[in-house]
Amino acid sequence: MKKEDILKQVKKESREIIIPESLYPEQMRQKLEQQNVIKVDAAETKIMPSKKAAWKGLAAAACFCLVFGGSVLAWQHFDVREPISQEQEPASEWVEPSAAVEEEKSFSYPEISYEDIYASMSAVWEEQNTVFRGMVEEPAAGVPLADGAVTEYAASEYAEEEMSEKQMAASDSFGTTNVQTAGVDEGDIVKNDGRYLYHLVQTESDQGYGQGIQIVDTQDGLKKLTCVDGFENIAEFYVWEDVLVVIENRYQHHEISFYNIIDRKQPKKNRTFVLQGQYTSSRVADGYFYGFSRYYANPGEGEQDYDAYIPILDGARLPARQILLPEENRGTSYLVLVSVDLRDPSDFVQTTAVVSDAEQYYVSAENIYVTSRGEIKETEGWNCDKTALLKFSYGDGKFAYQAKGEVKGRLDDSFSLDEYDGYLRMVLTVQEFKREILIDDRTKEVIGYDIVDKKQTNALYVLDEDLKVVGSIEGLAEDEQIYSARFMGDTGYFVTFRQTDPLFAVDLSDPTEPKILSELKISGFSEYLHVYGEDRLLGIGMEADEETGRQKGMKLSMFDISDPADVKEIAKKNLGDYYHSEALYNHKAVMISTEANLFGFEAEGSQKGKYWRKYLVFSYENDQFVQEVTLETKAADSGYYSVRGTFIGDIIYLLSADGSVQSFDRETGKQLESLKP
Repeated sequence: MKKEDILKQVKKESREIIIPESLYPEQMRQKLEQQNVIKVDAAETKIMPSKKAAWKGLAAAACFCLVFGGSVLAWQHFDVREPISQEQEPASEWVEPSAAVEEEKSFSYPEISYEDIYASMSAVWEEQNTVFRGMVEEPAAGVPLADGAVTEYAASEYAEEEMSEKQMAASDSFGTTNVQTAGVDEGDIVKNDGRYLYHLVQTESDQGYGQGIQIVDTQDGLKKLTCVDGFENIAEFYVWEDVLVVIENRYQHHEISFYNIIDRKQPKKNRTFVLQGQYTSSRVADGYFYGFSRYYANPGEGEQDYDAYIPILDGARLPARQILLPEENRGTSYLVLVSVDLRDPSDFVQTTAVVSDAEQYYVSAENIYVTSRGEIKETEGWNCDKTALLKFSYGDGKFAYQAKGEVKGRLDDSFSLDEYDGYLRMVLTVQEFKREILIDDRTKEVIGYDIVDKKQTNALYVLDEDLKVVGSIEGLAEDEQIYSARFMGDTGYFVTFRQTDPLFAVDLSDPTEPKILSELKISGFSEYLHVYGEDRLLGIGMEADEETGRQKGMKLSMFDISDPADVKEIAKKNLGDYYHSEALYNHKAVMISTEANLFGFEAEGSQKGKYWRKYLVFSYENDQFVQEVTLETKAADSGYYSVRGTFIGDIIYLLSADGSVQSFDRETGKQLESLKP
């Protein structure tokens, strides 16, 4: 085989490997830092707790990650160079918070200069002794309207086609992205608007391999309309009315592209924003896109080298007046927030940044909470890990900084946070460790600290609007850790695990005095909790041996929470043939509708060298799980392509990254159609 053919094949196969997020560069960095192996800055990725189950092909994925991830780290610490005068204004001016978000605690950022920021970061750089220098090709400035693009969303002949009566009836119930906060959409790799299906697919052309968003019409049979392609590393996308938003991460920057898709056959690009730094998350609410990213600064050639340590958004450096520098700053990266009006995506509504690390995001209907690791000082005696918080209100495309806080412990995921009646409730796993001073026997000088004891518990905290702790329960479930959480009004539920699965129910009606109502101990644990009707709580997790904690395979649990003081597991279904599913750590991989009494996810298993992947669809009737259908997925024959499910009426659709779409009858499981890639 020729060298070129070998490289092409390697590139193709590498794109088909799904890398566990626990092996992403940032996650590997955190694990190594915790073991005091390395201390470096790295690119931001979404957090996945280390306890999550291993993927099939882990060794191969790890090797790929070490090679590819190392390249990413090297690229991401090089700065984008294009001299821009400090006087140059950004693409959008600073916008004061509107009445929709302006409250008594909203205030303008303290006046600072670029030099102030550099001085703050220099102390950290000097301490860490990490100086990154380099130069890469400058990304393009703001991309103007594409040829033929339209800013007014005029109707097209195709968009006005009448839906059949059957299609209209079916579209009354259809699958949407499983989100944490009602009314606040989250980016995904599959979207469904009741007629059209949109999904992330791999593409191949004369230029090589890439990615695109395929649009499929389900009316009167499956029909591929088009594929919006030309991408290499799509993070996720949105469909809002007749607007498609695609977010793509590149090595040293990310791009946010907006398309007019009123004519699904011929999408028109309206605008592409180019932002330094790595995209981390986003939301869409009330017609506005809110994007969050992380930008890593470096010392460059000194404080006058502004482009080395100040974010450049769409070709313009962010002015100092739009940057918040906390007094106690100990970081060299930024949380960057941008917003765009989806009705007119021609420019930013607001851009702002905070010198801060950012790990996880929880977005309520009114506020954005950003968490990061709190500072742990090396002192003698007992200490513990901490979580720092930032709070921003948002609305009408405007952000307003509200408060900051800190609590003991580390979060499992965003579902460990919840806002209700102005209070933030959190559950965390707290690792405490005791240090003793190490003294050189010869010189009698202090040379460091040694950890001589440690313990692990769990805690619940209630914080007020200023992020001050007003109520707490500490010391829960010693030697266990948080695996999942869900809040419902005045009651919170969370699962810890070591050998058994205690499901705790907590009374939060008095924020200053939260109380444990019940503790249900069952075998195994739930990785994901979902409210299933008024008095039911669905758990998706793993069965385990009660004596050893050894995992036996996946399981479903249904809890009766009509009386939080007496929670019961009223139904359980063991899925012993399946040992892993993306649904265990990614809520968006769960197709679920309590209104349609339907949920499903892809799962995989193996035995004696045989491996299988299937899509499992369930309902819940008469206090028992009903496995409606088990669907064979094309992914079983296509390497590492994952399959996502969605539905319209009584038809279930399975979509694969290779571009194939299969439709099935919900009642019989019979395949109706198969759209080839």
